[in-house]
Amino acid sequence: MPRIVVLHDPLTPQEHVQLGVSYESQKDWASAEKQYQAALAQDPNFLPALANLGNVYAQQEQYSSAEKMYRRALQRDPNHPMVNNNLAWIYIVQGTHLAEAGERIDRALAKDPGHRAFYEDTRALLFLSLGQPAQAQAASFRAETALGSDLPGFAQQHNVTRSKIEAAMATRGTKGTEVP
Repeated sequence: MPRIVVLHDPLTPQEHVQLGVSYESQKDWASAEKQYQAALAQDPNFLPALANLGNVYAQQEQYSSAEKMYRRALQRDPNHPMVNNNLAWIYIVQGTHLAEAGERIDRALAKDPGHRAFYEDTRALLFLSLGQPAQAQAASFRAETALGSDLPGFAQQHNVTRSKIEAAMATRGTKGTEVP
């Protein structure tokens, strides 16, 4: 007589997320996605899995899928600072909902001033997308001033933002503008 085997996932949703984060650090997006999906199979509303899955989609430039995951995460916690910031970034990259992007950055900053550097960097990108390089430069300066300690991944991200600002300033002939 054949044996019936019932498979049970031995990992908790949190353990799947931890494993997914490990894969993300190696830029193994497919494996990270699989782990976040496994977490969501056990708990469809598990906020860390929703947020991190949005990040994986964003890294792969699957912006519509990223937005969907971030919106689901915000249904669980409308004031989650990083999710609000990341959704703002998605809007900026797509050039849509820019007023809402600014509101989301403000919400993130109000809830989590300790990560001001990240949020001001996103704000700098928003100002660039609005064609306001001087304001972008000021936001970039605030990001650098707020850094205080070396936040993981921030320096590389911010160098890209600064390069974009410098290019925009040079194009407009406003290089060397004073920053408050």
